[in-house]
Amino acid sequence: MMRRLVIGVDGSPAANRAVEVGLELAVGSGADVVFMHFSPLAESLFREDPENGPSQQRIAEADPVLKQAAETARARGVRAELDLEAERGKGNIAAALAGVAEGKDADFIVVGTRGHGEILSAVLGSVSHELLMISRLPVVVVHAGVGGE
Repeated sequence: MMRRLVIGVDGSPAANRAVEVGLELAVGSGADVVFMHFSPLAESLFREDPENGPSQQRIAEADPVLKQAAETARARGVRAELDLEAERGKGNIAAALAGVAEGKDADFIVVGTRGHGEILSAVLGSVSHELLMISRLPVVVVHAGVGGE
């Protein structure tokens, strides 16, 4: 039985599909979700209350990507936590996703992929590919075109 899963979000079509797939899995298993978004908003929000960090409500008010994910989860009856992180390089995003998922005792991680192909991904890098390489937890990678798009 799943207890928790971490879903990486960034507002892209691929991440939006990852939210849909992750929430389907959460509904089917009764799991909670943690939505993670890497954004420049994190620095200013954490400056507002450096000791405690921003509340879940403050994060949702400030970050439209996490707000939309939370509303989608609420509509499906899934309990969701919002995790806003400072922007980093692609390899660091993968490491942060893996670290947070392990720290929150998640059962697995769900992320989207844009499906650039081998050559473009080699040049641009890929968070999903890096995550597959480093995560100790299972990773579900969802392509933006999967399931009726």
